Amino acid sequence: MTLSTRRIVVVLALFAATFAALQLSQVVRETPIKQPLSGFPAEIGEWRFARKSFFAAPVIDMLGVADYISYDYVDGSGGGVLNLYISYFTAVGVTGGYHSPQNCLPGGGWNIAKVEDVDLPNGAGRIKKVVVQKGGELQVVLYWFQNRGRIIASEYWEKVYLVLDAVFKQRRDGSFIRIIGEPPKGADPARFAQQMIDFAAKVTATAADFIPGA
Repeated sequence: MTLSTRRIVVVLALFAATFAALQLSQVVRETPIKQPLSGFPAEIGEWRFARKSFFAAPVIDMLGVADYISYDYVDGSGGGVLNLYISYFTAVGVTGGYHSPQNCLPGGGWNIAKVEDVDLPNGAGRIKKVVVQKGGELQVVLYWFQNRGRIIASEYWEKVYLVLDAVFKQRRDGSFIRIIGEPPKGADPARFAQQMIDFAAKVTATAADFIPGA
């Protein structure tokens, strides 16, 4: 067997394995949420619940979410405001699916200025941090996937784990969590971003009471 023939055989084998994994990954069970997200606490650290917002029915149908919340929290002084969005899917790609945040964020004049992974305190995991700007305005966006016992910052690795867990666990459930904040006037943006990261760490721990784990 020549080298080129071996390469063709290897490529065909990889294609066959990938096809088989994708077919097996479709045989999954829907995994219900542990408890409704509406029970998310009104106090998270120094942040207090202020208001909630709702999506229109067509948006919910388009996303295919099984449950979601969009809550605004304010800090103790009332100066900072964060929007916490959590969406839960019983079977990603079957009953609904994520939309890449980096595709959705640009719009309304906002442009992505910086993207990086950041570590949560106490080794809780890594999440994505995106800074968006419009003129002199700045917003910080944190997001991650909290799926089947993992905190995942990367859309790529989320897809990898999704296929693996579908094949070996028959599960495709998962959640997408996003926090948006705008530093108050006169505030240090770096300090405010760190406050957001600390808030995110508390959210991951609290969300584990709602989202099915490993």
